[in-house]
Amino acid sequence: MDSYSLEQEEIKRNKAVRGFIIRSLVKGYNYTAITRQIAGALWSAGLILSPDISKHIDYLINAGYVEITGDKVKAFRAYQDDAILKLTKEGVDLAEGTIDDPGVDI
Repeated sequence: MDSYSLEQEEIKRNKAVRGFIIRSLVKGYNYTAITRQIAGALWSAGLILSPDISKHIDYLINAGYVEITGDKVKAFRAYQDDAILKLTKEGVDLAEGTIDDPGVDI
């Protein structure tokens, strides 16, 4: 594979991981889930090789779809601190198809 193809595969995988996180939160109690549970499910599904999902969480937080509940935990420490992610109103709208984001594959 050439570098362009590898880059395109990485982009598709990133979109899939973000969508998986959103769908996981939809299924969680009160639209919430623990980061370790999500990372474990992503690993089991073969979407990630490392439990570090901080770049995906950062994307979703910055887009306004997800928030970290409780104490202010930075996304890069969310897995380590076992933070709880919660879907925002915008995240619910994204999951329901009311809004669209080309960076998240729902």
